[in-house]
Amino acid sequence: MPNASTDNRVTWTILELVRWTTDYFRDNGLDSARSEAEILLAHALGVRRIDLYLNHDKPLGPDERAVFKNLIRRRLSGEPVAYLTGTKEFWSLELAVNPAVLIPRPETECLVEAVLPFLETETGVAKRVLDMGTGSGAIIIALAHECPGHRYFAMDRSMDALVTARRNARTHGLEARIDWFCGNWDAALAPQRARFDLIVSNPPYIRSAEIDELQPEVRDHEPRPALDGSPDGLAGLRHIIEMAHCHLNDGGVLALEMGYDQATALQTIADAVGQYTPPRIIKDYSGLDRVAVMTRNA
Repeated sequence: MPNASTDNRVTWTILELVRWTTDYFRDNGLDSARSEAEILLAHALGVRRIDLYLNHDKPLGPDERAVFKNLIRRRLSGEPVAYLTGTKEFWSLELAVNPAVLIPRPETECLVEAVLPFLETETGVAKRVLDMGTGSGAIIIALAHECPGHRYFAMDRSMDALVTARRNARTHGLEARIDWFCGNWDAALAPQRARFDLIVSNPPYIRSAEIDELQPEVRDHEPRPALDGSPDGLAGLRHIIEMAHCHLNDGGVLALEMGYDQATALQTIADAVGQYTPPRIIKDYSGLDRVAVMTRNA
């Protein structure tokens, strides 16, 4: 918003602020300038984005302008829009997000899509589903929302992440359908006792050296442990593949999100373990390898 010293205007309408902020964001290198301007202004006013245009000629009061100006300042400092508004849509479900959890990405919906046919197959027996490293709870909540007849479990090593995930489940009336526990990968699972029909995970898979090359809003604001997959990016994926078969029933499914260039390495790891069918690689909406699905041998 223009400084008072350079602009003597007392009032700004909603549409004028959307247009000015769009130009300001674009001039500062933000790719989604218009949508971000609308999202932040709607958040500042506590309305829906469509309401901005239904009330486009409404002037903003001083307090409203101050709130919006603060959001603009924070966005230009690199804070992600989702953290500024505290929400992110995933699978058409609005989820609370904060710096304790990774912001859900559209490509992770490909993981949900990949396993839904397995859950939708009628067997007459409820399947047991585990989400390892649940973060905001996006994956497990989407699955429980679509297929409520199964038993769901979610774990994360971060208690703050679990608090956020449970809040999201509660918002959508799903908290009672999901059991939550804190632990690092399989450390909280009893050996040879915890048996599941499906294990899903979106583990950290970015190479350590590549973290500093990410966009500042990701590199400087999202939780690094949820991004850093070790020097080769495979530590989390490797660990899960090597241990998951111990906790899957015969014919159980393991589904993992991975980096676009990790399919060959992941297949090599799975082959070395020798407990799974050859992984099926699924591409994301951009045509990049993104999800691996494998079945535990009977």
